Amino acid sequence: SIVAAVASFVMVASSTHFGLILVGVMLAAISSSVGEITFLAMSSHFDRSVITAWSSGTGFAGILGATAYLGLTLILSPSQTIYLMILVPVAESITYWFLLVRPATLNEPLGGFTPLLKEEELEVDEPPPLEDIPGRWGAVVKAFRKFGAGVKELWYYMASLFLVYACEYLINQGMFEILKYDNISWSMAVQYRVYQVVDQVGGTISRSSASFVHFRRIHIFSILQFINLIVFACEARYAFIPSIWITLALIFWEGLLGGACYVNAFYSIYNEVPHKNREYSLGLASVSDSMGIVVAGVLATVIHNYICQFRTV
Repeated sequence: SIVAAVASFVMVASSTHFGLILVGVMLAAISSSVGEITFLAMSSHFDRSVITAWSSGTGFAGILGATAYLGLTLILSPSQTIYLMILVPVAESITYWFLLVRPATLNEPLGGFTPLLKEEELEVDEPPPLEDIPGRWGAVVKAFRKFGAGVKELWYYMASLFLVYACEYLINQGMFEILKYDNISWSMAVQYRVYQVVDQVGGTISRSSASFVHFRRIHIFSILQFINLIVFACEARYAFIPSIWITLALIFWEGLLGGACYVNAFYSIYNEVPHKNREYSLGLASVSDSMGIVVAGVLATVIHNYICQFRTV
């Protein structure tokens, strides 16, 4: 994760070839996804408050990243700013290897340690199931069955996360670049960066809320986010909102919904899934919001180009 992050910054900052820049962006996404899956799974070995702390931290990271880029690009070039951001994965590696206190259960097998004698008795008296037979196919079958069982158990949370983030990133990637207001002195580029900062602020506030208020029925956030998507699509197409401040309020609301769905989903999984399955379940559920972002990225290009046929910016 650290290596991919550093490589992504270097490639994006130094490359002039569009293909290499895309590879750099892909490496950044890999770094973020691997880090999220890893640390969410690790959080199962800590107190439940770590879920809120993790969610809050990811929100503050979004604010720091968006705000730092907005501020630094006023005095530095975009390439210089990205090079400077290499300090972030360096600090992350120092924190992980030297500051993090690892709990004793971190290296414990799922279900706890089993006495050797008991293992030997099981091997003699009970034949292993098909998926436990040594070999490549046995491991594949076991992995798919475990994945299917996990999805069946977590489908409600995974579907809610997928939908809320598909809608949110479809707004951010497909419509933010079209939203331009001439009754303010900010350039279009500055307006776009401010949109990102406001979205991150909303997400950070709601991601920090699970310790104070917890929502079990998180599908409501997905429904409200879909309504947001319709509103922003209409604004991108028809430009009916008279003031950028109204749009910023809606973007703040968009961030609140995404963050609330995120933290409440993982907080519920931590509380409801048995300890022996908690690590795997937290990691598995984190895939769903990433899939929503991927789908949004594919659809955003098509929708963005379609809307631009009817509106000049």
